[in-house]
Amino acid sequence: MTTAPAGNILGETTAEADRRMLDVAFYESRNYLELIHGSDFRFVVGRRGAGKSALFRKVTQALEAEGGAILITEKPDEVKTAALQEELKQLTERYDDARSITRLTWKVQILTSALEHILKHYKAEKLGETRVFLIEFKTKHQSLFEHAGLARSLEALRLVRRANPGVGARALLEKISDYFRLRRLQDAIIDGVQNAIGKRLVFLYDGLDEGWLPSPLATGVLGGLARAAADFREESHGLHCLLFIRDNMLRALVQLDPDYSRNIEGSTLRLQWDERSLLSFVSLRLRAAFRWSQENDTRIWTQFAKGELEGIDGFRRCLKLTLYRPRDLISLLNTAYKAAAAANRDRIIDADLQGAATAISEQRLQDLYKEYQEVLPGMSLFAERFRGGTAKRKSADVKQLLQDVVDAGGTGMVARDFALISTGADAFNALYSVGFLGIQDDVGDAVTFCHDGSNTDVQELPDSRVIVVHPCFWRALSLTGDVPQEEVLIRVDDEDDVAKGVPAKTEMKADRLRKLGQIADDLEKIPLGNEGAHAFEKWVHKTAQYLFAKDLGNIELHPNKSGLQQRDVVGSINADRGFWGRVARVYGVSQIVFECKNFEEMAAPEFRQAWGYLSGPYGRLLIMVTRSSQDKQITNRERALVKEGWDLHEKLIVLIPAILLQRAIRKMRTSKEQREDAIQTILNERLDKYERGYISQKAPRDE
Repeated sequence: MTTAPAGNILGETTAEADRRMLDVAFYESRNYLELIHGSDFRFVVGRRGAGKSALFRKVTQALEAEGGAILITEKPDEVKTAALQEELKQLTERYDDARSITRLTWKVQILTSALEHILKHYKAEKLGETRVFLIEFKTKHQSLFEHAGLARSLEALRLVRRANPGVGARALLEKISDYFRLRRLQDAIIDGVQNAIGKRLVFLYDGLDEGWLPSPLATGVLGGLARAAADFREESHGLHCLLFIRDNMLRALVQLDPDYSRNIEGSTLRLQWDERSLLSFVSLRLRAAFRWSQENDTRIWTQFAKGELEGIDGFRRCLKLTLYRPRDLISLLNTAYKAAAAANRDRIIDADLQGAATAISEQRLQDLYKEYQEVLPGMSLFAERFRGGTAKRKSADVKQLLQDVVDAGGTGMVARDFALISTGADAFNALYSVGFLGIQDDVGDAVTFCHDGSNTDVQELPDSRVIVVHPCFWRALSLTGDVPQEEVLIRVDDEDDVAKGVPAKTEMKADRLRKLGQIADDLEKIPLGNEGAHAFEKWVHKTAQYLFAKDLGNIELHPNKSGLQQRDVVGSINADRGFWGRVARVYGVSQIVFECKNFEEMAAPEFRQAWGYLSGPYGRLLIMVTRSSQDKQITNRERALVKEGWDLHEKLIVLIPAILLQRAIRKMRTSKEQREDAIQTILNERLDKYERGYISQKAPRDE
């Protein structure tokens, strides 16, 4: 048997060795075949290590060799990505504005790239007026053509801003369109593609996650490209965009993009690997590394593995230490082979695998945290709660354990996520969808895990059902089980192998919107008065966590010293801009109080109680959340008390009907406005009315 040198025999996904390996041992998966045979996908989505970049490279090569399309590929430069976000920050902080602006600048980049190919084509001479226009366009905008890809999109934005100083984000949209005559340019490109080139232009984008964080602006840049890709598809004129993105980027789009279901979800290919495809993948690489003859996959594997690792059962033993992704498996087997080579063995044994398992487990756990630290901020808090315990627990115990984490809450963006993950069952659903937890069959020992990152609804399980932490994480979290981790029978619950009895997948957006709708609807179920007081306090707390987590930290229920067993909501102001920055500057508030009053109209005792709060870090302004059905007006008695408080004490009580907060939550579900913008507008307008109308004679000023 020929022995390969010690080292990374199977390649590494980030090394030159892996690129060389791809050229001789690329596994043509179903995903690959779907892409090269013309399936109309616009998004290829995979989690860390799922093989996106390898697929990008090989799909590009295959389409080029086929010759049916002209390919334009790009991996945006991280520096240019940061520069574009900084340029946008000078105009807006809103996702929708960023998406609308970059939708146009991406179109400029795509259309001008097509222009270059058209003018180079030998049939361009036959285009007549179209050719004249394209030449004039290139001459007029010569500086654009000194850049490529995202850098050209950035230059387009800078050119229009320089030509229109001081123009705001919304007005800039028309300026971009007019400056580049986008409608005329697009018509000319359509003419050129159809009557000169005669084949599709395919734009492939990889590396879009370089320098990306799920902020509104960064996600807006991605959303702009997604929207441009959708526009080209709808108009069917020979331009096609294919984006290779991570699962966490898709989740950010789900959360922020109001047109996700229309523009994105139906055109998405998720990268999925199962036992058979991973065995074929590894076998191909082993053949190349050792120059073995073409035998079936199981025999190839047995030439590499010995003892307990032989055959398909031995391969499964290895897989259970991974998350069923190529990178996991490559890293594990390379490490095991190095140990075997150091011991002068040419086949790996179980001892080699065990030596590699702890380091691999820790790497996978940290990957999980990094992958979801922004989109599911509570991920590490939930996962760490299992540390040092048992890997198998009853469903009721798991949900209670996770409920304890929910009850403890979090701060900042984590608090916002907890506003949606409001129960242990919600948290379990999230941990199942990312492959951390699995469900053991009610009959038999097989455990179902979801490895593709898609959202799955598994909340309604019997309390007695056994839940298992994925064996890949046992060592990193110091977990123990009644059987070794390698002996857990894993079933993959992905697109092609849904376990019996497990509810069908639901789209993440629908699940998120359902939860938001539930928060809004819960208000109407709370009875007025003392009977519903505690439920109302909890509702205000949850709503504040979700709406204000960006600008308020440590939002918690705080004891109301003037009311037995009553609690108000208190949060620390972290913002220096917007409504909360205004409250901090003008009224000296660092700790904002939301006093929860489950009544329709406020009287003097409520105001006196509120005035008593306002000193020290609580400043001179308090928000009183009421159950008033009048969202615009307050009663004459309330108005007189507001004025009295300001005239006598310079303390301002702002009454906010809960229905306004409910409306802000619903805007998140139905409006293109982001929740932060919607609630900021509502609160600023409310405060304007108080300062200009109710206390106008002595209104404070925002310097």
